[in-house]
Amino acid sequence: MKGGSDRLEERDWLYAMIRLNGLGRKKLRELYRRWGSFAQAAVNWETVSEESGVRARQAQTWADALAPAAVLAAKRERIRGGISFVCFWEDEFPPLLRHIPDPPLALFYKGDVSLLKRPAIGVVGARKPTAYGRAACCHLVKQLAEAGMVIVSGLAYGIDAEAHQAALGAGAPTVGVMGCGIDQVYPAFHRPLYAEIGSCGLLLSEYPPGTPAKPGLFPERNRIISGLSLGVLVVEAAERSGSLITADCALEQGREVFAVPGPIFSEVSAGPHNLLKQGAKLVTNAADVLEELGAWPEAQPVTDRQPAGEGGAKLGEEESNVFALIGCEPVHADELADALAPPERQRLHQTLLTLETGGFIVSLPGGYFARR
Repeated sequence: MKGGSDRLEERDWLYAMIRLNGLGRKKLRELYRRWGSFAQAAVNWETVSEESGVRARQAQTWADALAPAAVLAAKRERIRGGISFVCFWEDEFPPLLRHIPDPPLALFYKGDVSLLKRPAIGVVGARKPTAYGRAACCHLVKQLAEAGMVIVSGLAYGIDAEAHQAALGAGAPTVGVMGCGIDQVYPAFHRPLYAEIGSCGLLLSEYPPGTPAKPGLFPERNRIISGLSLGVLVVEAAERSGSLITADCALEQGREVFAVPGPIFSEVSAGPHNLLKQGAKLVTNAADVLEELGAWPEAQPVTDRQPAGEGGAKLGEEESNVFALIGCEPVHADELADALAPPERQRLHQTLLTLETGGFIVSLPGGYFARR
């Protein structure tokens, strides 16, 4: 942990200021430019308060919180609580994120912070995806993860959770960007996913611990998802969707925007289709993404290969025949049975179970199956 001694460092003054109610990113950046450091701004806090025009009671509250003894106490409490964060001037801070129009001043984290230096792709979409959307997300994320891309998403219901789970299922790391403090779990239903990402990937938040989830924080969170990524992939989204905010952030930041086409009658296809009309890259497989990002040597295009499941498991002849009938778009078990010879049809249930447990396909509600 950086700053483990009782000597106060610049990061300790930033930590103290981030926790003050009423001081946002814009004001903190102004203070940094005005005084050259957060420590120097704290030394001159009486002048800062006068220039800011804050009320006397608020000014005194801030001054008390920024007294050296109070900042040191906050530092000790942070270290005891195992709270980790990286500041915008430190080497661990992701370079891509540092240069977006409105970068965070610090990132609180839990997990493997080295993931911030690896090539990443943001994956976002509908909170209530269709079976097609879930299957497409799982299929594409698995390929992207296998190609070396870190999957970044927002831990929300729907496509966000599917993206995280698909990456973890492929044995690959994933980054969850939160719209609340790093010690909060929102939605609470995702507590197991939160724990797994914290153990096998990285949880991130620009908000100090204790910050509750609030509606206004999630749109802000979206700019970090895109800012960490080389591009953003939108799987499904309604015409007015938070996922499109992330796509807008990506465009503003000079990132690539990718979209997965869907059925023209589906409401959650409207968002990706509008993006495609505006020039987004159409994606039907991971190679479409990787070819666009070909300047990044860490990300290698996915090529056709003999399918392998979890642990490198290979398919037998009968499993291969059934697997060949299953694509990215969900297919019902009855359709599979109709396409098989009687002996294979009788063993279809067992074959599907073998494919699913082997990590080749995913079972969807209503008796549908799709490639993982």
